[in-house]
Amino acid sequence: MLAVKGEKEMGFVRIAETYPDYYILVKIVEIDHSKGKETGIVLYISTSQEELVSYARSEGLIDVTIILQGENLLPVLGGLL
Repeated sequence: MLAVKGEKEMGFVRIAETYPDYYILVKIVEIDHSKGKETGIVLYISTSQEELVSYARSEGLIDVTIILQGENLLPVLGGLL
């Protein structure tokens, strides 16, 4: 697990593009489905989703964070999502 320092607020899609080969622990800034706005700040990246879940639980961050998958980790079947 690697801490990410100095990241700025970004949209969830941009975060997944920026860290394509990692699971990403993101502090939620705003999720507004009516506006289509989902933004956050990257806290940690890891090759293990379980590691990030365990860390978020132990630090009491589970309610204010989300774990995103880098775009290369999204399952693709025949070129379609």
